Amino acid sequence: MSLRNANLQAKNNIRKAAQEERELLLGGGEESTIRRRNLQTKAGITSAAESITESLRRTRQLMVQEVERSANTLSTFEESTSVLKKAEGEYKGHRSLLMRTRRLLSTMQRQDVMDRVILVTGFLMFLSAVLYVVSKRVGLLKLQRKLFAAIKAGSKGHEEVAVEIQRVVVGDGLNNAPADGNTVPQAEIPVPLVYDEL
Repeated sequence: MSLRNANLQAKNNIRKAAQEERELLLGGGEESTIRRRNLQTKAGITSAAESITESLRRTRQLMVQEVERSANTLSTFEESTSVLKKAEGEYKGHRSLLMRTRRLLSTMQRQDVMDRVILVTGFLMFLSAVLYVVSKRVGLLKLQRKLFAAIKAGSKGHEEVAVEIQRVVVGDGLNNAPADGNTVPQAEIPVPLVYDEL
């Protein structure tokens, strides 16, 4: 019973305090104005504290986002560094390959020059051989024409032409052979008539 009475007394006291405060707030006295100002100041401080807390919360959230962005940027930098290292290794490999290719190209160019020199030299030797053969052939043709002209004319120079043809065909080798004990003396070789197939 005493506990119940104490609870009822406390409720009555709280009601009275609220009633007095209401009267003071609604009243026109000096005390009510001061009290109102205090309550307004407390409400302003509370709202300011709430706005500051909210701005701090937003700042913290922005800082968390910046930290995450920085972490992403660092991971991107690390990936870029690894890619650059790989690219550097590949470049070094390609550089050695390029150096070998350059050496091979210079060797091929030298070989090309040598091949051209050999081709030109061979062609010149072939031309000189052809010219030699043609000059000999033309010389034989001239002698053959002289022989035919002499035969047709029936002149006495037939023997001279035959001797000249013999010298050209057989050569001076038999006439100018060294004379040692084993050589055969020079013999007259009959000259057959040569007909040009051209």
